[in-house]
Amino acid sequence: MIRFIFIFLLFFSIIIQAQTQHKKRIFILHSYSQEYSWTKLQHDNFVHSLQNLYRSPLDISVEYLDTKRLKFSNDYQSFFLDYLQKKYMGYSPDVIYVTDDNALKFFVNNQSALFSKTPVFFSGINNLSLAHTLDANKYAGVYETKEIIPNIDLIRQFSPQTREIWIVGDTSNTYRSIEADIRTHIRQYPKYTFHFLSSARIDEIMEKLPNTPKTFVLLTTIGELSDANGRNLTLKESIEILKQNRHLILCSMEDAYVHEGAVGGFVTSGANQGAASARLVSRYLKGEALLYIPSVIKSPNVYMFDRKGLMESRLILSEYIAHNAVILHEKKTFFERYQQSVLNVIFIIFILFVFLLVISFFIVVQKNTQLKKKEAELEECSDELAMIKEKLFLIEQTNE
Repeated sequence: MIRFIFIFLLFFSIIIQAQTQHKKRIFILHSYSQEYSWTKLQHDNFVHSLQNLYRSPLDISVEYLDTKRLKFSNDYQSFFLDYLQKKYMGYSPDVIYVTDDNALKFFVNNQSALFSKTPVFFSGINNLSLAHTLDANKYAGVYETKEIIPNIDLIRQFSPQTREIWIVGDTSNTYRSIEADIRTHIRQYPKYTFHFLSSARIDEIMEKLPNTPKTFVLLTTIGELSDANGRNLTLKESIEILKQNRHLILCSMEDAYVHEGAVGGFVTSGANQGAASARLVSRYLKGEALLYIPSVIKSPNVYMFDRKGLMESRLILSEYIAHNAVILHEKKTFFERYQQSVLNVIFIIFILFVFLLVISFFIVVQKNTQLKKKEAELEECSDELAMIKEKLFLIEQTNE
């Protein structure tokens, strides 16, 4: 018995040790803060998808450059590199995952001094030229493209008479990259006038936007907008300020902006970006060579709309777009709202029905048993009565 216990404990310790040895280390660096919606969507879906795909223990460490608030300068990069070198001395990750351009640029500039042999996976990268310059033996990921054509076509569907579209963004490198891409595509719409508005301050943007009914505004990237005092605004605050002009119909090119009355549009999806990158990482962790894991060049964008924004702006989606779109805050049927409760009630009723059926069965069986027993007793009594009658008949014959 003691030998058996010893062997069991030895086997158990080997399993624990093996699991510990195979626990993969994932180092994550985000360009923006942990509370920035776009970053949070990428991060949460990357981690969740990777855990589902890889199904082995993961040791995840996360850092944030927070470059919506802090200038991504050479001095800041040097400071952050020194911080990481000291904090992660002796640490060697199996995979690096970065989100958005600044975090990727940080590793391109500094990886020789930090985790130099570790492959880098990414998502949310706007700089498509990197697809031709990054070393395929070291980098792979998912690119992000904000597509103007589907959004122009969407505005045409919403309002065929509209001929002016206002394209709004902050003054970040990301916005400049998006604006340059948009300008290459709008040439095919000669009947439209496109107004580009970019500023670090939202009050300056508000002053320049028209105050006329049904003004369509296309939000590109507004994460670096600040108020008149220089305070960086949250996305929610920026959209609330823009919505103070009731004539604006806010369309979006990014899923993080589809709330607080913004209508939505054909958007880049943080959730899809993170999940797509997780699929690439899972392939690598399962043994595929990085060279044979190609980056995702086609941005995994989706149609996404806020039901409240559509209703307030009195806009109607075509059946085709509505069928393929993600509709936030959509009014649900009674069953959709209380689906779990309804299913629980149905399950309870089913269990009660089965229980009553079983009880009824046992009652019927018991009654049948009792009935058969009484029938047997009656039959026995009938036999005894017949015997008595026969004896009485014999007695009467003898007396005669």
